[in-house]
Amino acid sequence: MTEFDVQELERYQDVLGQMTSLKTYTHIALGFRSTSSIASITTELESAARTLVKTFPWIGGHVVRQGKGPGKTGLATIVPYLTGERPTPVIVKDITGDFPSLDAIMSAGVPMTVLDGGILAVRRGLPDGYDEAEEPAPVLIIQANIIEGGIILVFQGNHNTMDMNGMGQITFLYAKALRCEPFTDIEIEQGNRDRRHVVKLLGSNDEKVDIGKYMVEPTPANIPPAKLPPPDLRWVYFHFSGPKLAEIKAVASGPSEGDPGEGALQWVSTDDALSAFICQRVTAARMKRMEIKQQAIFCRAVNGRRFLEPPIPNEYLGHLVTCNYTTVSLDSAAATTDLPALARQMRVNLWSIRSVQIQSLATKLNESDDKGCISYGAPLDTSGWDLLISSFSGLDLNQTEFGDVLGGSPLFSKRPRFTPLESLMYFMPKTYERGIDVACCLKNEDIENVRKDEHFLRYAQYVG
Repeated sequence: MTEFDVQELERYQDVLGQMTSLKTYTHIALGFRSTSSIASITTELESAARTLVKTFPWIGGHVVRQGKGPGKTGLATIVPYLTGERPTPVIVKDITGDFPSLDAIMSAGVPMTVLDGGILAVRRGLPDGYDEAEEPAPVLIIQANIIEGGIILVFQGNHNTMDMNGMGQITFLYAKALRCEPFTDIEIEQGNRDRRHVVKLLGSNDEKVDIGKYMVEPTPANIPPAKLPPPDLRWVYFHFSGPKLAEIKAVASGPSEGDPGEGALQWVSTDDALSAFICQRVTAARMKRMEIKQQAIFCRAVNGRRFLEPPIPNEYLGHLVTCNYTTVSLDSAAATTDLPALARQMRVNLWSIRSVQIQSLATKLNESDDKGCISYGAPLDTSGWDLLISSFSGLDLNQTEFGDVLGGSPLFSKRPRFTPLESLMYFMPKTYERGIDVACCLKNEDIENVRKDEHFLRYAQYVG
C-alpha cells in the first residue's frame, strides 16, 4: 500500500484500540548530542518523515470518531489531512533559552523534574485525553526540541492507533529512514496490515472467558462527584544499574521462603524480578501510612502479540496490549519480603494468558456501542494498594542509530512528566549500559518512605 486509500479507512480500526481509556497519547523522549544546524535538522527530520509516511500513509493521518451519537462513543478511525494541511508529522521547536542544557540534564541523571511534558510535547499523556472535535488528533507527532548542546526528540503516538510496542517499532522505522535504509517486506506488510482481522472475534458458539473484571461500573447520575483536595502526588525516576538488576534477578531466581526446595528450578525474567521488587518495596512503604487490608493487585501491561493464536509479529504497529493481574494477600510474605515467591507468581500468571482471553475482551468491546464500558484499569484501586506497571525495557532504543544529523544513538530514552496518575509505573528502555530507569507516580509520603528503605537503596538510585 503506497498511498492513502480513503475507501479503506476501516482497515486501520484496531478492535482493542477502541477503548475510550486509550483516548490519549503515548510518549518517549530521546536525547541526542547533535552539533547540526537547525536548518539541517529540520531538513533531515522532515525528509525521513516523508519517507515513513509514503510507505505507511496512515501514520500521516488523524483520528476521528465515526458513528458517534447518543449512547455511542463511535469508532476511532484514521482519516487523511487535506492536501497541504500537514506536510509531515515533524515539529521543530527551539527552546534553547527556556530549557537546561544537555550537559546539565545528563549530569543530573535526566530527572523527571526536568522533562516537562508541557514544554517538550504538544500532546499530553495519561490521564489526560484529547478532543478531536476541538482540533485534529494526529496519529503521530515527532517533536524536535532544540536545546543547548543537543536535541530532545519526542515521539507522541495516538494511543487509539498504537501501543508502546507499535510506537517503538515506528521509532525504529524512522531511524532507518534517517539512515537511508530500506524497509523490509515484513515491516511494510505488518505496518499496513488490515487490523480488523488481527484478533479473531468469537461467535455465539465459541468458547469465551468471563471478562467481568474489565467492566466499568457506571457512575450514578444523581450522585455529584465528591469534592476532595487533590492528592499529594509526584512523578520521579529511580535508576537500577545493569549489575544491580542482575543481583535482583539472582535473588528472585533463588528459593522461596515457603518453598526452599523448588524455588531455584523456575526461571523468571529480569522484568519479573524488577516488577516484584518494586511492588514489594512500594507496598512496604504504603504500610507505614495505611491500614493493611485484605489484598493488593499488581497489574502488568503485556504485549499481547505473542499470546494470540497464531502469534502476531512484533512488526505489527497497532494496539495489542493486554493486562495480567497478580493478586497478593497483604499479610503474606509475597507482599513485602519473599521476592522469589512473588516473581514466580507473576511469571506463572503471565504464561497463563490464553488467546481466548484477548479474543473474548475484543469481542465484547466490538459488540458494545459504549467503548468506555471496558477498561484494563477497572479492577484496580490505584489510590489504595494496587499498582500498574508498563514496561518499555524490551525496546532497544538507546542502542539504535538515528543517523549523523542527530549524532548517532540516544543518550537517554525516557517518558516526559505529565499530570500525576497514582500507582502508575513505567520501565524505560534499557540504557546503553543495560540499566533500567523506572518512572513512578506515588504520593509524596510513599516516595519519601521508599527513599528511606535500606533494602530498596541496596539496589536502586533515586534520580528525581
